[in-house]
Amino acid sequence: MNERRREDRLWPSIMLVIAAASWGLFWIPLREFEAAGLGAGWASVGQFLAPTLVLAPVALVFALQGRATGVGRWKTAFFTGGAFALYADSLLLTEVARALILFYLTPAWSTAFEVWLMKRRLTPARIAAIVLGLAGLCVILGGDGFPPLPRNAGDWMALASGMFWAYGSTRVRLASEAGLFENVFSFFGFGAIVALALAMLPVEALGAPPSGAEAVRFAPWLLLFALAFLVPVMFMQLYGTQLVDPGRVGILFQAEAIVGVASAAILTLEPFGWREAAGSALVIGAALTEVLVNRPSGGRA
Repeated sequence: MNERRREDRLWPSIMLVIAAASWGLFWIPLREFEAAGLGAGWASVGQFLAPTLVLAPVALVFALQGRATGVGRWKTAFFTGGAFALYADSLLLTEVARALILFYLTPAWSTAFEVWLMKRRLTPARIAAIVLGLAGLCVILGGDGFPPLPRNAGDWMALASGMFWAYGSTRVRLASEAGLFENVFSFFGFGAIVALALAMLPVEALGAPPSGAEAVRFAPWLLLFALAFLVPVMFMQLYGTQLVDPGRVGILFQAEAIVGVASAAILTLEPFGWREAAGSALVIGAALTEVLVNRPSGGRA
């Protein structure tokens, strides 16, 4: 029975790792849009609005057929979509490494929600995985002293995004009867609303809204990015989230931190030395501990 359960979790876990690695490169198109003249906050709005428009015809067909579209799942989508809206803005308002690291306090929040809401046991393997992951993230941020506290608006957004995602993924796992399309469409739709609210904050770094001509110029690229990247990656991510416990989701998703920090070091002037390498190794150790050692149990805590 345990072996079968492990096999049932394998493919969802693999999809989560692939999605995580893909999100590790998410900062690149965001900064490209910003460099091309689209304000930071409005680039995030576009990243959520374009997939919403792509999926809207399918949602309309579902609605005409009397099937659920996900609009009624606004409470969950506020946290899942809002998490990535906050995260997208944080990538533009602070260093990529800092945004990733502060977001990836997620396993601690996820495990807390898992024990509290799902009544899971807090196993020694899960504790070890969390300690390894947090140790790796702290090592990467060690140059700023301990503890690694937020220092600007982007840092605070990254920290809040991790909390939002931890709670949102717990709600997705608890509502396993919800369809995959419902979760994806509501994620982008309500994420667009949160991103728009953030873009309208009086923060100069978020930029001004684009003009009509600018919106038309960026629209084809945003739609192409939605079809080629955002929609398929989010389907993989939420498919895995429906089948994998929240703490495990948070730990597996630390693959994004490795890809993000490494790609930022290669493509930007952000540093990648022994500290980042050691921290990434600890994060990998956390993921391996979770995948190879931990055996989630449905028993009471």
